[in-house]
Amino acid sequence: MALSSQSASASLPSSSAPRSKHDVFLSFRGDDTRKGIVSYLYHELQNRGIQTFMDDQGLQQGMPISPSLLAAIEESRCAIVILSPNYASSTWCLDELAKILQCFEAKKTLVLPIFYNVDPSDVRNQRGSFAEAFTKHEERCRQGNDDVEKVKKWRAALTQVANLSGLDSNKYRSDIELVQGIVELVCSDVRPISIMSNGGFESFEATRQAMDELMKALNNDEVTTIGVYGMGGVGKTTMAKHVSAQAQKKGLFDHVIMAVVSQTPDTRNIQGALADLLGLKLEEESVIGRAGRLQKEMLRRNKILIILDDIWNRLDLSSIGIPNYNELQICNSKVLLTTRRLNVCHSMESQANIHLNFLSEEDAWNLFLKKARKSFQKSTEFFEVARKIARECAGLPIALIAVARALGDKDFEDWKRAAQLLEMSQPANFDEEKDVFKCIKLSFDYLDTEDAKSCFLLCSLFPEDYDIPIEDLMKYGFGTGLFREVNNTIENARVVAYSVTK
Repeated sequence: MALSSQSASASLPSSSAPRSKHDVFLSFRGDDTRKGIVSYLYHELQNRGIQTFMDDQGLQQGMPISPSLLAAIEESRCAIVILSPNYASSTWCLDELAKILQCFEAKKTLVLPIFYNVDPSDVRNQRGSFAEAFTKHEERCRQGNDDVEKVKKWRAALTQVANLSGLDSNKYRSDIELVQGIVELVCSDVRPISIMSNGGFESFEATRQAMDELMKALNNDEVTTIGVYGMGGVGKTTMAKHVSAQAQKKGLFDHVIMAVVSQTPDTRNIQGALADLLGLKLEEESVIGRAGRLQKEMLRRNKILIILDDIWNRLDLSSIGIPNYNELQICNSKVLLTTRRLNVCHSMESQANIHLNFLSEEDAWNLFLKKARKSFQKSTEFFEVARKIARECAGLPIALIAVARALGDKDFEDWKRAAQLLEMSQPANFDEEKDVFKCIKLSFDYLDTEDAKSCFLLCSLFPEDYDIPIEDLMKYGFGTGLFREVNNTIENARVVAYSVTK
């Protein structure tokens, strides 16, 4: 039965489909709605980061629906169908609707009907203006201009869509209120899962204090630039992403976008990462041209949180296309940067600097136990060795997790040897990251096979912070003689590679 209450009681079914080319496809009768509610709805969806397909060309009477339009329907995660009084008079709209419902059945495309100045029961039973439209379609059938079976298909489609949960414009005081209801519903139920999501995030005493400070800064209208600093491996990126996701969920930001800067910044890659998360395609060839386009888009929108991760030195934001701090403040947008150095925060003129400290010994021990998937009886030798190993990780989450996973399935002798190695380990470059180095080195030494170790070393061929596809790793490894224990074939190598990297 069609929904006829406010959007608070409306919900769309969830979908496990992979992200498509478009988030939303708009189906509407141009003569009724193009210059009114549809134009406003399209603008609001785009402004909230929902990639929306709206055909703005129109078709001449009698022209068939184009293959590109059918493809756009297939490439959309959701279809919003604006059922206006003259919707059924357009064979084009009816063909769109039939295709949308075909995808609804076959691909689990989400469908949201909007009953715009029409009674849902008129749509369901083809009464009123819908009856008049089908009288004309059936007359064309008698004249041999329309297919009888197609007309039956159109009727069935209208009945089906009217039985889906949707929104009734008659229950809203204005088109503005209706559009707001549609947008909120789409943003909550259709928006693709953001890279900001951190389902397995764990907070400890050190992170909770930093999280509270960060959320306070994000809520402060006077603060435009925020720096999170701390030693490598302490969890700055994870914490920043988690808090940002919470801020977006609370409505502080409409968009949260992120790029990794690293020691050797690649301006084009940074621009591309930010543009992708804004749903923007940068077609300009020059870095300057891309920066201008990105800046224009950021100024057009409101409430953007821009995360610049792993900054090592002062970065010229204008060269990327990020507006200056005064412009960002006018748009209610902010920059959040993560770095290992407080002086970088100062050079970037950060207005709130938040230090993320090491884990306390007890929090570090609890994280270590969880990742090792072991329990130890107190006052035993095994317990004391395990506590010693955890202390050697110096409260660094990355080190604790690496060592715990490396030792989790090993016997007591391996644990004792690991404790000795960690205690004796002194890296060649003795700096603040010596604890991370020795822990990562231990996890490498405890890899089960030579293939696993070689695969680990192959990762050094890729740039810093690069998301390495396992398929690429397999190809490089196979070319150098790895993954060839059983049958010298690519397919068997692929199986071994996935097993090694799991």
